[in-house]
Amino acid sequence: MSAEPLVFDPSDPTYIADPYPTYRRLRNEAPVYWWDQGHMWLLSRYADIEATFKDPRFSVDVREWRLYDAERRGVLPPEMIEFYENGLFQVGHKGHARLRKLVAPAFTPRGAARREQLVQQVVDELLADVDPQERFDLLPGLAEHVPIRVISRTLGVPAELEEPFREWSEVLVKTTFPILPPDEYAAVAARFPSGYRLVEQMVEERRAAPGDDLLSELIAVQEQGDRLSSIELVSLVGGLITAGAETTVHLQAFAVLELLRHPDVLARILDDFERLPGAIEEVLRHDNFSAIGVPRYALEPVELRGQAIAQGDMVMLLVGSSMHDEEIWPDAERFDIDRDPVVNLSFGRGAHFCLGAHLARLEARVVLRTLLERFPRMSLAGEPTFDPHPFIRRIKSLPLWLQPRADS
Repeated sequence: MSAEPLVFDPSDPTYIADPYPTYRRLRNEAPVYWWDQGHMWLLSRYADIEATFKDPRFSVDVREWRLYDAERRGVLPPEMIEFYENGLFQVGHKGHARLRKLVAPAFTPRGAARREQLVQQVVDELLADVDPQERFDLLPGLAEHVPIRVISRTLGVPAELEEPFREWSEVLVKTTFPILPPDEYAAVAARFPSGYRLVEQMVEERRAAPGDDLLSELIAVQEQGDRLSSIELVSLVGGLITAGAETTVHLQAFAVLELLRHPDVLARILDDFERLPGAIEEVLRHDNFSAIGVPRYALEPVELRGQAIAQGDMVMLLVGSSMHDEEIWPDAERFDIDRDPVVNLSFGRGAHFCLGAHLARLEARVVLRTLLERFPRMSLAGEPTFDPHPFIRRIKSLPLWLQPRADS
């Protein structure tokens, strides 16, 4: 037990750079911890987090939070209310199961694999004019653009709308997890309607003139006569943009960072690119980009490790901490690409397992393989810098030397 008081501050730069000492203390000293500043419980042990992912006593619907009305009512545009009431995270168990059944065939591993050529094309475009002798920043140079271009082209979004869609994805991420102060939340929410209307217009255009794209596929899908409504389609597209943009950017960034920090592992991958999938799983486990976690809301009173969680309480699942739990991973601090990936909780568990998980893994694999094939002696040109973000350890800059410098 540490003599220092246990303090959880996800805005602390030290925490953002390395949250694992804090996670360790939470697991050992307070695995079910009330964070007063954030008005939520923090769960840090693997067993508790995995169980809560699958526990029907907890909901993903933010409207079940006991503080939701007090802090958010009256600041949301009507388009935003309609969007969230019809999305995968708010429709309740039966509605969620119906939507997943309709859309799941488009998000299987085979469905993701069909898009490998598109991902490769996007990566090739972004690297076409790169000068390997110049210092290269991975984020603005590549990683920030790959996911949004891939999901935009998969959906059939016109090239001129890719930037508005990227901006809307930032709004969606920040409003999905209600941890911003109310005034900041209201300011972000005010930017919501413009992106909503863009997607709404695109859905109607594609209904009238279907194309060879995922949105047309989702419009056409039906199960025993059941189809997705227009608002369900808008909400689903928004969810895909959220899941397919911000988080996937940082999976790529952390993957490059981890491999360059572990040259022995990098050498093994350069010897056999079949090891890349295992490396990506270990990146997700060893240094996860999550700064806080995944929220759930108690639908009834729940007792957990002697702590009384009240109905309506927010429970934050610290996924990054769970994947350093020594009860699951001996020597958890060691970066080991041969670990069993089955127990990885990065994309959740149960009914709300992330739809875009297979595409995210594919994008990371194509980016890493392409960079390492072209620039096998790539190296860090400096340490990463981080931007403030509500729930992601958001790398702002990751400077690289793609080719060794003449003076090195």
